[in-house]
Amino acid sequence: MQQRVVLYGILVSFLITNPTTDAIQARSDKEQPQTVVSGTAVQSVVPVQAQLGSSSSSASLSSASNSAFHPLGPNVLCSFLPRDFLECKDPIDHRDNATAKIEKGYGCLRFGGSSYEDVEHTKVQCTVYSDIDCYGNRTFFREGVPCVRYTDHYFVTTLIYSMLLGFLGMDRFCLGQTGTAVGKLLTMGGVGVWWIIDVILLITNNLLPEDGSNWNPYV
Repeated sequence: MQQRVVLYGILVSFLITNPTTDAIQARSDKEQPQTVVSGTAVQSVVPVQAQLGSSSSSASLSSASNSAFHPLGPNVLCSFLPRDFLECKDPIDHRDNATAKIEKGYGCLRFGGSSYEDVEHTKVQCTVYSDIDCYGNRTFFREGVPCVRYTDHYFVTTLIYSMLLGFLGMDRFCLGQTGTAVGKLLTMGGVGVWWIIDVILLITNNLLPEDGSNWNPYV
């Protein structure tokens, strides 16, 4: 009778400990990477939880890397893009109103000028085109924009008018100087003297359009 009790006790203890060890072994197998051999290639199988942890860490690293600008990266700063990739507004014309320029902070008091020193410069608001990829703010102010505008005044055309029809004041009509053009027409180009003087003034760039615009460089 005692031997049977001992045998029953040993059997019960074996049945209790065996499932516990199997569960622990199964859990450890799930947590550790497994190596699967398929053909000649050996693949490492990573648990799902480990994959999720690595993907979240890589996502956090990528978001952190995107928050900083890399000079050697594929994208350039939006403010460094050339004018061909930007849509910029025209300079504001304050028409010699210095108070309005001070209140606004930027703009042009006058337009035009022959040399770089004569031309006034200001800043304008620019926006990057939607199909252009860059880093930073896509709308910004660009400094150093010249206060220059172009209209339908062409130097070569005006010079030809002045040489051929200058005695009729055609050159000054083209430049928008109607008052002096009428006087030149009535005096037949100042008996030829005014005619020659205007040709010289055009060549030396001293006779310019009345609206303050520069000669249009585009044909």
